Amino acid sequence: MELAQLPIVQGGAVVVLLAVGWLIYTGRLVPRSTLDDVRADRDARVKEANEDAEAWRRLWETEHEAHDLTRRAYAEEIRAVLLASTEGTQIGVTLLKEIKAAAGQSEAP
Repeated sequence: MELAQLPIVQGGAVVVLLAVGWLIYTGRLVPRSTLDDVRADRDARVKEANEDAEAWRRLWETEHEAHDLTRRAYAEEIRAVLLASTEGTQIGVTLLKEIKAAAGQSEAP
């Protein structure tokens, strides 16, 4: 009896055929053209996502620079106000000292 005529060998071919059919039906086994299309689509989406991320990063950097400029402008404005306030206080202290000195001199004679 030949090996190809054994029922187990013929059953094995049927099992392999059913296994391949099951893999195709469940989508685990696909043609190369389908695989290439899926990969091309994935690569295009990844490229688009990277470009989108780069655009958002540039926008964030621009906004960050604008906030820095605003902070610096506010800091300069506050320094100017504090400096003017300090000068006014120094003038007031000097005037009070002169008034006190003048009042002290006028009472002495």
